[in-house]
Amino acid sequence: MNAAIDDVRVAPCRPDTPEAAALIARAEAELAERYPAEHRHGLAVEGLLAQDARFFLATHEDDPAGCGGYVVFAPAAAAAELKRMYVAPRHRGHGIARRILDAIETAAKAEAVTTLYLETGTLQAEAMALYRTAGYRVRGPFGTYQESPVSVFMEKNL
Repeated sequence: MNAAIDDVRVAPCRPDTPEAAALIARAEAELAERYPAEHRHGLAVEGLLAQDARFFLATHEDDPAGCGGYVVFAPAAAAAELKRMYVAPRHRGHGIARRILDAIETAAKAEAVTTLYLETGTLQAEAMALYRTAGYRVRGPFGTYQESPVSVFMEKNL
């Protein structure tokens, strides 16, 4: 990893802002290069809005650098799922994903979420390393997910 950068701002935002929507589209395009459609489970902007996602945008020198959010499973549920974690290629290696993940976990805790779940792909070694070092552990499928040879399911108790 390159040196961490200090001038990164992570703030709540709506996923339909132009900056967040562009990052979500880039994330989907990258995933489409690696996985067939039936193995991509990311929500589009409309899905994030429909599920009342809590979403965050990271900026570096006013440049949209990354995004991520979470969706609470049900009203008053103590569980949520990470959604759309992504850092633009030119911003990778500086700890931005960790900063986004920290913001998500802090906000989820403030909402009384006690467990965060996620699904990521086997071809995303950097993502799996991030989650493991942040305390997530591998588990089986949750919610409506099915076993898949290209999915990794993880959880963390907050």
